[in-house]
Amino acid sequence: MSFLGKNINLALVATILIVVLLAVGSAVLYQQGLSKRTHDYELASGNLSQCLTSVDNYRSRLEKTQSDLNSTSADISKYDTLYEQKVAELKSTQQDLSSTQGQLNAMTLQKEQFKNLYSQSLLNLSAQQNTIEDLNDQIKSLKSTLNAVQDELDTCQSGG
Repeated sequence: MSFLGKNINLALVATILIVVLLAVGSAVLYQQGLSKRTHDYELASGNLSQCLTSVDNYRSRLEKTQSDLNSTSADISKYDTLYEQKVAELKSTQQDLSSTQGQLNAMTLQKEQFKNLYSQSLLNLSAQQNTIEDLNDQIKSLKSTLNAVQDELDTCQSGG
């Protein structure tokens, strides 16, 4: 082998060695980069998984809240209807109360008039009873006078 052939072989070996070292270095660097990217991907995948779980939880809570809201809206609607019914019943009851109050006032007035009439009747009755007693007393007195006059007349007729 000649000197030039030896240098070429040596240069060729050195070039191959440099290429192999560059390939190995590139592979190591690529492996490290790939390892870092894999680690970053696993972290991002874990974060994504947590985020998806959180989103599912929030979605579940949102659906429950919407369901509660719909239920509350239905309850409010039901209570509005019930309130309107109760207001109508209250108005009807107030009208009945007003009518009954008017009837009560009329009955109270009639009762007072009846009491006054009754009191006057009692007074008239008492006065008439007194008059009857006076007349009975007069009748007794007149009967007594009549009997006395009759006795006197009988005495006059028999003696005379």
